[in-house]
Amino acid sequence: MLFKEVRLKALKESPDAFGSTYESALQRDERSWQDQLWSTTTGDDRNTQFAFEGDQCIGIAALYREPSAPSGDIIMMWVDPRYRGSSAASSLVRVLLSWAKDSGFVAVSLEVTDSNARAIKFYENEGFHDTGEKVEVDSNRALSGIRMTQKLV
Repeated sequence: MLFKEVRLKALKESPDAFGSTYESALQRDERSWQDQLWSTTTGDDRNTQFAFEGDQCIGIAALYREPSAPSGDIIMMWVDPRYRGSSAASSLVRVLLSWAKDSGFVAVSLEVTDSNARAIKFYENEGFHDTGEKVEVDSNRALSGIRMTQKLV
């Protein structure tokens, strides 16, 4: 499954960018990977996008609708290091934001580790703003972050 393959690659390459770990992801069964990729409810509460260079997957991003709310969260974003600085990340985010607008979202938020200045700058360039809210990304690894948001209306 492409989703599992790319997610594992992302967790291994950028361990401090995610609240989950490569080791914990290896323990998941196939059903949990399928459930994460496809909604088991209405089918319109999540959108996962992949970026390709030729036939090679070079990035992934996912946006999930918050339960019973007209907003959502980008819960996963990764681009292969060889393609960072290309248009891949911007393209992924723009497709997700377009889907969110078309789906009636009023805002999209995300959490980013506070030590990842490059990612914070990227999200600012894409129109996201720091909400001032500090978040715990993974207490076991002492990872903290900030919450960023973008209003769509």
